[in-house]
Amino acid sequence: MRLRTFSGQTLASVMAEVRRELGPDAVIITTTDAPGGGVEVRAAAERGAVSPKAEAAETALQRRDRKRQRDRGDEADGINRIARALCWHEISETAAEALIESCVTLEDGEATATLARALDQRYGVHPVEADPGRAILLAGAAGSGKSSAMAKLAARAVRQGVIPVLVSADMRAGAKEQMSAYAKALNLDFEAVEGPRELAALMARLPAGPVLIDSPGINPFELDDLDDLTDLANAADAEVVAVCEAGSTAGDAEDAAALLASVGAGRAIITKLDTARRRGAMIGVGEAGLAFAHISASPFIGAGLAPATALRLARALLEDDGWEAEI
Repeated sequence: MRLRTFSGQTLASVMAEVRRELGPDAVIITTTDAPGGGVEVRAAAERGAVSPKAEAAETALQRRDRKRQRDRGDEADGINRIARALCWHEISETAAEALIESCVTLEDGEATATLARALDQRYGVHPVEADPGRAILLAGAAGSGKSSAMAKLAARAVRQGVIPVLVSADMRAGAKEQMSAYAKALNLDFEAVEGPRELAALMARLPAGPVLIDSPGINPFELDDLDDLTDLANAADAEVVAVCEAGSTAGDAEDAAALLASVGAGRAIITKLDTARRRGAMIGVGEAGLAFAHISASPFIGAGLAPATALRLARALLEDDGWEAEI
């Protein structure tokens, strides 16, 4: 795979240069405004497609390997497929280029496995343990799926023989009732608190054991909200785990995750994959430095929360044919 940047005054002229230099099968990675005016296009092409001279220089061994891939039906699962998917999911230029370059080095002929290896090199994976040894406080924007993610974590813990206490610090209308219903369905103890002082008092009298805390929905771009979140986490001596919706834009997800990381979050749960087509937010969270904990792809509490392995992340980006239909 060869990556090149082209610039010019108009998109039409730049695209003509891309096709001329890289051939008709070139993949457009990003299109942006050039710093000095005009447009800038980052494009990629298989090395063998760059020019007839380069194609002629390909070794017999490389041609044999390509033929084997075609015979297996793997040709569509190469670097071009990965590049198209990353572009369609609107992943940032920095992340897309880094992942593609890793994929070029790691390529083994099958796109999902190649991308999984590249993701594993660049990002961390750290699922939430059934009994993490410390209270877990889920934090994120209102509507991001915190409450259902917490109920799913609780259900996973119960299946592994661990009995957590569920705590709601969210005083919005209906939030306490929703979490109480989850606790009742799982036959778990439930408590509700109104703020850091009540939470600290509750934690002091609870017996030793895992505690899952649902925090109020926040605007992570508001410093006051981040301060309130920090106060709650400190009151419970809890680890902050970010909850991020897969359908948000990659840039917003990265910025929000970075701000949550600034108040102590070290890992994230990605929610609502089942309702998101463009899933660049997943990579945005990783670019902010958070480890992937779990992904959620179902509204049902008893299912849909899985450890966020690199292979699952790669499948989420590649194995939805919707993006291929729109390229």
